[in-house]
Amino acid sequence: MRVLAFGAHPDDIEFRMAGTLMKMKKRGDEIFMCIATNGNIGSYQHTKEETAAMRKKEAQASADYIGATLLWLDEPDEFIFDDEPTRLKFIEAVRIARPDVIFAPPSNRDYNQDHDVTGYLAFVARVLATVKAIKTEHDVIDHIPPLFYCTPMGMSNSYHPQYFVDITNEFEDKMKMFKCHDSQQGDWCRDAFGVSYNDILKNECEYYASVCGTPNVEYVEAFEICEKWPIIAGAHTLLP
Repeated sequence: MRVLAFGAHPDDIEFRMAGTLMKMKKRGDEIFMCIATNGNIGSYQHTKEETAAMRKKEAQASADYIGATLLWLDEPDEFIFDDEPTRLKFIEAVRIARPDVIFAPPSNRDYNQDHDVTGYLAFVARVLATVKAIKTEHDVIDHIPPLFYCTPMGMSNSYHPQYFVDITNEFEDKMKMFKCHDSQQGDWCRDAFGVSYNDILKNECEYYASVCGTPNVEYVEAFEICEKWPIIAGAHTLLP
């Protein structure tokens, strides 16, 4: 099976979906990790150009760890918009990956507009990638893949996950992938936001495990299926 995960920024996929992707990789699935923005404002010590290059290198290291193909859309951090060139990039990403299932951030349910726009463009692209009149380098796909939304950052009364993936055995791999993004560890996140990303990641996975209440399950990633037409019947069977 072919799996496409969209992240707005380098490290977003690792934060929300990496355990599930690792679980799918272990069963033999082919993984594609598509990063929408280049993360070029994710440092106070480097220029935007230096930061973008550094973060692409980190994203590649994470993709290499899981054996995934990295798709780098190179939009500017915090300035991704739903315009024709950007929409075509997303359509092309879907056509390259030719996925059986897509993961993305939920649109319009987060504090960050890059997350929102990435989620919306993933939703749009999964349908438009089938339209022959829209031309990109790669051919159209022959089906509309189901779309699962990962958890948003922070509280959202409009997000209601229905599917919970046990990543207890994959949590160490998830953290190793996340820590490939060395520039976002330590002082950067504390200086920028006064928090530890590592702590937030761990606490969230533990929270969803406690919500599930399943014995011997310590870490969980949660997902919500896209309920807008077309809903793909039986899509939950694709989850690990």
